Amino acid sequence: MISCIYGMVDVAVVGQYQGPQGTAALSIVAPIWTILYSLGILTGSGGSIKYTYYKAQGKTDKANAYFTLSLFLTSTIAVICWIGLTVFDDQLLRLFGADDILLPLAKAYLRPIQFVIPAYPFTQMLAAYLRNDNAPGFAAFATLCGGCFNIFGDLYFAFGLDMGMFGAGLATAIGVTLTIAVMVSHFFSRKNALRLSRVHDYIHKVKELVFNG
Repeated sequence: MISCIYGMVDVAVVGQYQGPQGTAALSIVAPIWTILYSLGILTGSGGSIKYTYYKAQGKTDKANAYFTLSLFLTSTIAVICWIGLTVFDDQLLRLFGADDILLPLAKAYLRPIQFVIPAYPFTQMLAAYLRNDNAPGFAAFATLCGGCFNIFGDLYFAFGLDMGMFGAGLATAIGVTLTIAVMVSHFFSRKNALRLSRVHDYIHKVKELVFNG
């Protein structure tokens, strides 16, 4: 819900600043979020199911093996997406419908976000594990922090500093970075039970995680 709200604010701010072309450019960028978030949900939900299953039995090493595996898979996916969206950004945006008029606008919005692309799948992956590590409220709070910054940052950067599309993208990039920073602070709390653990039977666990996800 929070993500949908600040996505809607993005559209409203850019639409008011840039007009219909700005809104159209955001629609072209939208599939990228769907892909990145979905991949994070894949590794997060797929692994956290098994994490909770073994944690409930007191088998913490087995539980954390799935957390470690999710962390590794998410990192791999994030790097691949990062390279792909940086090197082939023009081709992807044209695939999603950008023409010669909308391409510069879409790229202006995407430019600051390209620096933090790995953060997007990690927000979903970490949120899934925080919810299963007795911290569902904290996962929601982290998302809310990033979302609130994005809403007010959109207005400030786009209109206050007259940065337009780039400003809206910058607010989004800082917002998701803030969400990750808050989520990571959970690992320094006393309630944290998530640890890195040795992964055995790697291929079988990957298949299991992907199937669950």
